[in-house]
Amino acid sequence: MLLTGTAQAVPAVGEKIWSPILISAEPLYDGSAVRLRYTEGITVVSSAGAKVIFDGPGASITTADGRRVYDRAVQVIDPHGLGRSSTADAAAYSAAGRSVYADAIAAGFSPTEARRQAHWDDSSIAMNEPPIVSSGCVYSETSYPDPDFEWSGCYKLYDVDASDLNAWYGAGSGSAHGWGTGVLGGGKELQKGYSQVTWSGSGAEIVEASPSANQSGNNCASFAIGLSHIISLSYQVPLCDDGWDVTWNQTLHKVEWHGASTGGQNDSRSASGASTVRLPWSTPIVYMNYRIGWTYACFC
Repeated sequence: MLLTGTAQAVPAVGEKIWSPILISAEPLYDGSAVRLRYTEGITVVSSAGAKVIFDGPGASITTADGRRVYDRAVQVIDPHGLGRSSTADAAAYSAAGRSVYADAIAAGFSPTEARRQAHWDDSSIAMNEPPIVSSGCVYSETSYPDPDFEWSGCYKLYDVDASDLNAWYGAGSGSAHGWGTGVLGGGKELQKGYSQVTWSGSGAEIVEASPSANQSGNNCASFAIGLSHIISLSYQVPLCDDGWDVTWNQTLHKVEWHGASTGGQNDSRSASGASTVRLPWSTPIVYMNYRIGWTYACFC
């Protein structure tokens, strides 16, 4: 089921908030997707009709040493929900020429990073994933005061051919990555960053999530994100020393990195997760909302 409409940006509730302004909206593929460019260096690629919500206080918090700390978040509410029978939707996604790699390139990712977002290995062979029903990416390229700062990511909604006598199932994943630079040179220190997926549907319940608990890092070693109870899914992401804090409740799965990235691309960090949701047969469709957020400090 694909709902029609115009992609739009909606500020979160509050008097003083971070609220980039839409510069342009360009249709992609067969018109089923759109590229949205905003001020503040934000580009969103998503299904046509998506709602984009910016969240974060307009004002900063000033630390004792004079640094200013800002919280930022971008949420994409994709209108393309997963139904009890979604095979046709997965076929339409593929027939339109859509892919996560294409979404990432359109959003501004480098080809190398776009391949990582698509969960391809160095041989450009897709890793173990179900067919995709919908996808999108958020890319930040804020140039002031630091052109090398980044926190960006992509999401995927999967086709799941699984059910039992009492329920049917859906699955999805969200990722984010980025880096900061030293504040003394006029850059931004990346302090936190997260990827979050929230499921919306009557009776929805996350029955499996990966990672399922907080993780301690080890020198940015590879960590396997994997689902196996209802569907088979596996891909690799770097897990660094600072580790991840994981929040998992009935409808929300959030993976947050925290620490201090100051060395540019050579000091990159990531946060990624996947989840499977269970729906009662009385619920005809479920929606997956994707959100990434980041906290940075600067003398600016």
